[in-house]
Amino acid sequence: MRATAVRIPLKEIENAEFIRVEEQYVPSYIVTASGLKVARASVFGIVVRKYSAENFVSIKIDDFTGTIDVMAFNEKIPLTERIKEGNAVKVIGKVRQGNNGLFIALEAIQKLGFMEEMFKRLEIIACYKKSMKNKDEPTEKKGKRGAKKDKPMLAEFVQ
Repeated sequence: MRATAVRIPLKEIENAEFIRVEEQYVPSYIVTASGLKVARASVFGIVVRKYSAENFVSIKIDDFTGTIDVMAFNEKIPLTERIKEGNAVKVIGKVRQGNNGLFIALEAIQKLGFMEEMFKRLEIIACYKKSMKNKDEPTEKKGKRGAKKDKPMLAEFVQ
């Protein structure tokens, strides 16, 4: 059974720890700073660089919180033919560890239209503002062990 693709900002992927799993049928995954485990990611971004070689295509995307490389290998290469620098795209793929850090192994890519792109940009800006507000104004909860500060969780950021 395939893992669910988690919608996640690129900043969370950049700062995540990669966990390699050797067990058959269990995918490797990342653990984000907020504790979320992600094997497959669904991300939005603007293509800022595209590089084609004989047996792979590398696309760097930026979602205004961070950047990541999306790598297409073998039968996935034709999916990238219509994608150009400056396009807004939605990408689904497995998060992998490479020589240069984390990347997404492409499974699907969709070029977004103008309205979809604007919606995604506004969504990211709103979520970013909310996360910054939460970061600047921590709330306190009193429990059995005294006061503790809440930090913004990933679930709040991507809602």
